[in-house]
Amino acid sequence: MFKGDKMLMVRSPLRITLGGGGTDLNSYAVQHGGFCISAAINKYSYVLVNRLYYEGISLKYSKTQFVNDVKLVEHPVIREAIRIAGFKTPQLEIVSVADVPSNGAGLGNSGAFTTSIVKALFAYKNIALSQEDVAAMACTINMTILEKTQGAQDEYISSLGGIRHMAFDGNNVIAESLALSHDTLMDLEENLMLFYTGFSHDTQSILNWQEARTNQNDEAMIKNLNETKDLGVLAYIKLINGETKDFGYLLNHQWTLKEQRMPEGNQVKEFLHALHYDLNKNGAIGNKLVGSGMGGFTLLYAEDKNKVREFMKKKGLEELRFNFDFEGCKRIV
Repeated sequence: MFKGDKMLMVRSPLRITLGGGGTDLNSYAVQHGGFCISAAINKYSYVLVNRLYYEGISLKYSKTQFVNDVKLVEHPVIREAIRIAGFKTPQLEIVSVADVPSNGAGLGNSGAFTTSIVKALFAYKNIALSQEDVAAMACTINMTILEKTQGAQDEYISSLGGIRHMAFDGNNVIAESLALSHDTLMDLEENLMLFYTGFSHDTQSILNWQEARTNQNDEAMIKNLNETKDLGVLAYIKLINGETKDFGYLLNHQWTLKEQRMPEGNQVKEFLHALHYDLNKNGAIGNKLVGSGMGGFTLLYAEDKNKVREFMKKKGLEELRFNFDFEGCKRIV
């Protein structure tokens, strides 16, 4: 396959939610206002764009495809990103890879991928976009065009990077850096740990269930999300005050609320429930799932990291070591 001489690569960081996750969902945020704390990590979604010498679109992600018309592109995000970037006669090769498999990881993979493809395609056309514009455009693709049930957290933290507190009202997103001391930042990087639970999850089905109950003004769901938002604000206060151990304990309260938002009658839920309490007996002082629930990665604050690692090794669950990312969505080639 002959290729041209214009190639570029973009990477966008994945994320962990430190507080308030789930309140950015539009069904809640429009009526009540959402708030969360989110942190970009140094695990990435990469998109490479290259020029072909002939018309067509060659795609390589979890599958391969070659088409002559953008309408035939099967991947909905790639299809809409090519359209929104305004390619009329594409001669494109697009390749996507990620540090963490995207299937139900709970690390914001979909948002990171969308920010990467948006930035990459516009950079290919020599059109500069601000980080905020990339985030907003990625949200437009996922939330408006594709009508996914989600909030705006993932696209904004992936595009902007850093550790941020975010406010959502359904139409506007305010994402500001968290004013953390150097000691607090080092404490978090030293004591926060991620482990894969062994289960992927279907994010859309979980969020659809939550959104349906929210739109019905289900009293228990609204109360849960209100309390989740309040815990996000409390986590913000603990972190800016450098009270990291207290923040670690708050992860347990966040888990309790998230568990209540997960559908009942599932063996995976029973496993995750037991894992949560076992971790706190084996070196952690607090832990919670980082995604919508029912699997993916669990985030914990450790009091004894060696004890945590020994316990999780016996469970056969793998650690994902990470640091924070402060660059956000970035062209690297």
